[in-house]
Amino acid sequence: MTRAMTAILGGLKDVIFGRLTWFALINLVIAVTLTVLAATALIRYVVPLIPDGAGWLANVSTFGEFVASIAVVVLAIALSPAISMIVGGVLFDFAAERVEKKIGAPKARNVPLHQGVLNGVRIALPALLLNLVAIPLYFIPGINAVTFYTLNGFLMGREYATITAARHMSYADAVALRKRHGLSFFFVGLACSVIPFFAPLVGASAMTRLVQSLRGP
Repeated sequence: MTRAMTAILGGLKDVIFGRLTWFALINLVIAVTLTVLAATALIRYVVPLIPDGAGWLANVSTFGEFVASIAVVVLAIALSPAISMIVGGVLFDFAAERVEKKIGAPKARNVPLHQGVLNGVRIALPALLLNLVAIPLYFIPGINAVTFYTLNGFLMGREYATITAARHMSYADAVALRKRHGLSFFFVGLACSVIPFFAPLVGASAMTRLVQSLRGP
């Protein structure tokens, strides 16, 4: 737990004051833009499909449009982690490499750009599907926050840990390391889920620090 907290603080410092600030801003701008565009498209093209009516039907129609608008906002929130993961997947390995140089970690294997994109998509797809499945829970106060943060914290912790560790070892060894220290990786993922638009960069830094500390000298 102490190692995880130290790694999280290091990740936040790198993103806010360190070498990853510009990467984080790029990820934020692109991910927010895509999320807003997706939500706007739904409001523009889906909500108007609700039929108009007269008398009491008009009230039902107006209420339906209001509920649909709220649903679109919830959907945008549900989509935000997946969109950020796709965008961040391109930047993840660049960010991890910078942090490795900063902390004096052994040189990692080179990850081609297309592999970074594929990693981002691979991480994002489960997040997208599971968040869509969980949307009904996002309408229940209290349960919505617990579900969102726990679900995305688990997914981010699991995938970011594996990708980071696999830069320095075989995939099988990376998975084994993740399983041995699952709780520590979950805490890092949980911290990332609180700031989804910065998650890939905080995750890259924090996971790099945590993986190196768990591997030892």
